[in-house]
Amino acid sequence: MPIPLEGISPYFEGIGIDRPCHTEFRKGDVPAVQRVTGLVFKDMARVLNMGESAVRDGRAVYTNVNKDKLCEWLGHFAWLTEYYMEPLMSAACGVADEVEKLKTEKITDQKTIIALQEKVIAKKDRHLTRVQEAVKTGMQSYATTVETTCSEAVKTGMQSYASAVETKCSEAYSAKVEETVKGGIQTYASALESKCSEVFSGKKIAEAMKSAVQAEDRSRNVIIFGVEEQSNEIVEDKVAEIFSHLDEKPLVLQSSRIGLVPKAGRKRPIKVVLRGSDHVKQILRKAKNLKDITACKTVFVCADRSVEERQEIKKKVEERKRQRIEATAEVT
Repeated sequence: MPIPLEGISPYFEGIGIDRPCHTEFRKGDVPAVQRVTGLVFKDMARVLNMGESAVRDGRAVYTNVNKDKLCEWLGHFAWLTEYYMEPLMSAACGVADEVEKLKTEKITDQKTIIALQEKVIAKKDRHLTRVQEAVKTGMQSYATTVETTCSEAVKTGMQSYASAVETKCSEAYSAKVEETVKGGIQTYASALESKCSEVFSGKKIAEAMKSAVQAEDRSRNVIIFGVEEQSNEIVEDKVAEIFSHLDEKPLVLQSSRIGLVPKAGRKRPIKVVLRGSDHVKQILRKAKNLKDITACKTVFVCADRSVEERQEIKKKVEERKRQRIEATAEVT
């Protein structure tokens, strides 16, 4: 049965709460509890003839207070405990259990993430090993081809030269022989030069392999622009702060400013080397969110591109600008 509080004591008049005990604690109950406890403490201070703070601090002496008054005060606080404090403590226990459950789930999730990161790192290591083996095999094949082709060219040239000398010697005088020998040597040299030039075009293969390895290395890098530069700065801390705004904590292998020391007011970009390209992709996906963060409005993060790629992007940007200008001119 609900208990009308107005009938218990004048302290509870106007509270407007009428309910049975052990119900769920409500947010609106807080001012009611504060009002009742305040009124009781004021009444105790009045009867004891001392300051309210002394009563609240437990410095009051109750020897001259009659039993009925003490029972009245005790009844008020017992009622507050029954109807408000117990539901509040029960709710707090439930919250504590839920918090503990969330902590356990978070630890489990973190272990899962670490295990997945280790698998990704192992996969990247295997991929890098395969690339290195392919480069090594390609270079060995290239060297073998050069050696074989040049050897054949030398052999063919020498045979042609010997055949020419033998034929001419049988048909002409010694002067003619000398002239023929000279011509044979020149022919051999020309043939050897032509043949080796064709073979050494294989350098393009080596350059392509080198470019592939460099692209693999750049895939683990990001470039950060617009970060303020100080003389005694710690670049690693600045990089970590930017990544924290993106809720990312990748393994950073190296971070440093690149380029010549700038003039006053200029900011050199920061090159950051991460453990793997997957981290780079994750950061680049979130980089657009930096413009919404006050401390990072001037910061821009992009991939580490080669000179050719940067030139190509620059051409495309200039072409878009030109098209927009032409479109605007047509409208006006």
